[in-house]
Amino acid sequence: MRRVSTVLFTVITATAVQAGALQPMHPELLCHRTANEDVPENTLESLEQAALLGCNVVEIDLRRTLDGKIVLNHDGVLERLTDGEGDPEKTYYDDLRLLDAGGWMGERFSGMRIALFEDALRLARQRDIRLILDIKTKGIGGDVLELLQREGMLERVQFNGEWEDVKKLHPSATNASDGTVWVQPGVTGEQVKTYHDQGKAVVANFSANEHEMDLASMKSAVSAGVDGINVDYPRLGADAVGRPVESRLSALAMKANAGESSTRSEAILELSRYRGFPLQDEFARWLLDPDDHVSRAAALALVTARPHAPISVFTEALRSEHADARANAAWALGILGAPANNLLPLLKDKDPQVLRQALLAISRVQGDVEAEALLPILSDGDVTVRGEAALALARHQPDVALKAIPKQLRLEMIAAVRLGDDYVRRGKPKLTQAETDEIMGYFRCQMKMVQAMSMLKGARAMEALEELAFRPGEDSAEFDSIVAAFQLWDRIGLNALPAVQALGSNDVQVQNRAEWMLVQGGPNVLPDVRKALRNENKDLRNRAIRIVAWQGDTESLATLRDVRKTDSADARLIDWAIDKIQSLHPVL
Repeated sequence: MRRVSTVLFTVITATAVQAGALQPMHPELLCHRTANEDVPENTLESLEQAALLGCNVVEIDLRRTLDGKIVLNHDGVLERLTDGEGDPEKTYYDDLRLLDAGGWMGERFSGMRIALFEDALRLARQRDIRLILDIKTKGIGGDVLELLQREGMLERVQFNGEWEDVKKLHPSATNASDGTVWVQPGVTGEQVKTYHDQGKAVVANFSANEHEMDLASMKSAVSAGVDGINVDYPRLGADAVGRPVESRLSALAMKANAGESSTRSEAILELSRYRGFPLQDEFARWLLDPDDHVSRAAALALVTARPHAPISVFTEALRSEHADARANAAWALGILGAPANNLLPLLKDKDPQVLRQALLAISRVQGDVEAEALLPILSDGDVTVRGEAALALARHQPDVALKAIPKQLRLEMIAAVRLGDDYVRRGKPKLTQAETDEIMGYFRCQMKMVQAMSMLKGARAMEALEELAFRPGEDSAEFDSIVAAFQLWDRIGLNALPAVQALGSNDVQVQNRAEWMLVQGGPNVLPDVRKALRNENKDLRNRAIRIVAWQGDTESLATLRDVRKTDSADARLIDWAIDKIQSLHPVL
């Protein structure tokens, strides 16, 4: 990262707000190393949790990776906090971002990642909190200051640790002790008054001193008049400073219970971000709400809860009189991977939305689902459910799906083309909402069916995708071909010949799809492409030349040079291709 000059920070400091003093909210709640006793330390999730629990100031630790990224990490031992090994300073960020930074603290936190400093700054600004930056890697002050300035957080931080270069670049920067006395539990009101008379703020420390959970001492320190308390357990600290988290949750629950739909939903989603609180029953109750948005927010809250909500929580909603509640419960069970048998009764539901969500959920879960339960829905009279039926069939009955889905998709395409032709025949009038819904229904259905076909494996599945990808013509079903072509990128190396032959199509869009598919298809397609370099079809030959060029295929150089001697018409293209290949391999 580019170092910011001393001159720039001299200008910045002329207008920057002094961050050293504690702010007006009294007393303040300072959090050590994010909410480290509630959520894995120094993750974005832990930083957000500290803010949610009422912390005004949060300490984070900074290190620089091998490639110059600033990340949140305390002690530099990846073995302690991740499933990796080594030191962050000796590791590329792209390596670090692959590591699980949450599972060490329990399965409920699996999947969390090491946080980038710039992302932490954005979150802090969004949540309106200030930061104490404990810099662990020497010499990164310039990089840290540049990010602070870019993210608008320069005036909202203090520094600790290896921050000597920060002070040189930014003379008005302060650390957490400037103008502040840090005291231990047991401080008296008289002592606090003495420090105040000296013009100093007072912070009582309840971190790493055997008083981490000493709520009584926290309250005593607050009664003594301290300006802030520093804690590892923000929930206890919030209680001590007179801003209990439970009061905040109660206020949000009241908003969620009544009022405008958007306000209620926002309150539920905000509640879902609080970890470790007994809110499951409330979310289950809101799941039953007749308001779809409220019910969906509750379903989302239950899905994202850690640890995961048990399947039994959704039982009542699956039998609810409200279709939205049934649909949202089905969606949630699919996301959570519940056994399919929990969803099978909904296949007889008369509401299309419920049926659609049940089918989508079934396509995501394990279990025994008979073809006889799904095939009738694949040809149901309601177009809005047929696509999801294809997904479920592909997941649970792939052999049956190989025959049934391409056949049904052809019927969908025919119907969609007819709708498009009719629209043109009528002079392209302004569509009614019903007409728009019908057209979009067919489009959505076809997208799901192509997705279902992509789930299938083997030669027959590939042939079905190729038939669709290389289908000529511009009509309302053309996007099916585009998506099918994308799905072939990672398969075409198994047999590239159909794509090579499509390079000679009379339809330029088919040619384009085939060419770029072969460019993206990797080295396995090249043997068949090389054979096409001498093809008599000029379009096919020229596209083959471009493909070997874009792929940097050195094995094609001899053939290209040979063709160059006898084919003056393609000379410029061949010269370009040779130059392109050589530029990708400068050692040649």
